Amino acid sequence: MSTNSTAATSSGKGRFWLVILVLLIVFGILFAVGLLPRLKHNKARDEESQTQASAKPMVTVQRAKTAPDTTTVTLPADLRSNHETFAFARVNGFVQSWTSDIGQHVRKGQVLATISTPELDQQIAQAQANLALARTSFGRLTSVTLPGAVSQQEVDAGRAQFAAQGAAVKQLQAQRAFRQVVAPFNGIVTQRNVEVGTLVTGGNATGTQLFKIEQTDTLRAFVDVPQNFVPGIKRGLRADVLVPEFPNKPFEGRVARDAEALDDQTRTLRTEVVLPNRGSKRQLRPGVYGQVRFRLPQSTPSVLISANALVPGIEPKVAEVRDGKIHFLPLVLGRDFGSTLEVTQGLKGGEQLIINPVETLTEGLAVTAKAAPKPKAPTGPPPAKPRPNDPDAPRVSSPVAK
Repeated sequence: MSTNSTAATSSGKGRFWLVILVLLIVFGILFAVGLLPRLKHNKARDEESQTQASAKPMVTVQRAKTAPDTTTVTLPADLRSNHETFAFARVNGFVQSWTSDIGQHVRKGQVLATISTPELDQQIAQAQANLALARTSFGRLTSVTLPGAVSQQEVDAGRAQFAAQGAAVKQLQAQRAFRQVVAPFNGIVTQRNVEVGTLVTGGNATGTQLFKIEQTDTLRAFVDVPQNFVPGIKRGLRADVLVPEFPNKPFEGRVARDAEALDDQTRTLRTEVVLPNRGSKRQLRPGVYGQVRFRLPQSTPSVLISANALVPGIEPKVAEVRDGKIHFLPLVLGRDFGSTLEVTQGLKGGEQLIINPVETLTEGLAVTAKAAPKPKAPTGPPPAKPRPNDPDAPRVSSPVAK
């Protein structure tokens, strides 16, 4: 009886430990199934972190371009006649007649108008009478032969009075010659401000001009050239004159002269461009708005870079990728063309410059460079084209010769 009891107790303990063992095995398997993927994931994450930490930063680069030999500059201009002047009256009187009207071609010395001068005519008559009296008085003095009857002083005074009256007559006669208003040179009458019977006064006061005469076979375009383009302005330099009425037809001219000094207020150089306007069809008219396009040679070599290549900071500089490493280069900037900047010192052209550089970049940092993608064409309808030679258009300066 005791033997059977002992065997039952041993059998129960064996099953208990067997169950415990099975549970331990099951828990061990479950623990291994959950722990191993985590360990593997952590290892992969650590390896990825190490790879990222040791990997080179990726930067976008773009080459610096050497600027062309010429620069195209378009500036507003004022077109005037080669010669222009107003015709004024030199005597007082009334307009008796006029023979030339606006648009009429006249020759040098041609009579434009005749002025009636009744007051001047009476002055001449009076002066002639005084001259006759002075001549008679002087003749009487010289005809006296009695010694001591007439003093030498009286004779000299009579002679001077006779000469003075003669000069007065000639002066009035010279003024009467200005009764006829004549053209000072060959040209075209562009203004007529008189009618028959108009009262005129001798002089050149404002508003008293009778006619305006201009020579339009040659025109002059006056341009104010900014200081930074002045070194390229030379006599004989070709220039294209543009007017809105002929958008596809530039008129060729040449620089005739300049002021040789800049305006101290605007820092511009007054430049005169002369262009022919001969022929039966004189297409250009004095006074029209125009523009002058210069192709100026570069005085000093320069380089063009993207405006996004500048490193943020006070002093202008760029980050160059050379031999896989970053090198900072200080610059001296020239003109600003918007998306493009001109560099006058610091670059030679062809350098690989980082676009949109971040502040974390350091000197000598190893990087991986990739070329900047070409800009994509904008979607949607194309923008409206600007009007040719628009008078309201701003001054244009382009680094690319056109």
